[in-house]
Amino acid sequence: MRRWIILLLVLVFAINSAPAKKKKKKDRENAKPIAWGTMAQNEGCVIFEESRKTKGKFWVIAVTTKTTGRLKVIETQNYTLEQTEWEATQESLDALYQLAVEHRLKLVKIPKKYTPEQLEAARKMCTEPTIPGTSKD
Repeated sequence: MRRWIILLLVLVFAINSAPAKKKKKKDRENAKPIAWGTMAQNEGCVIFEESRKTKGKFWVIAVTTKTTGRLKVIETQNYTLEQTEWEATQESLDALYQLAVEHRLKLVKIPKKYTPEQLEAARKMCTEPTIPGTSKD
């Protein structure tokens, strides 16, 4: 009896997760770069790839998960960032934002499994002002 319950639970999780994976892949392929920091008249730019890692534990009745995010530097323009990986915690994102304000940096993030078009869009976002009506001197 116990085996049947476990088998049934495994089948339910397998059936429910398959469509979600397809949707996540499609969403990732259509995702546009996201910019923050100095949006106009920036002197440098840093492009990050964003990844998430989920760790889970299966208990008899429940499943617990913990998701952590990371930002990894892909490339920089007119600036050298010493730290190449950042945890996506509130403290580290605040530190990145402070760094962007102090050094007039635009920060751009794209998904981990990015397409060449997404990387090119991020590069273009680095060189153009993000706020409409502003121009780079």
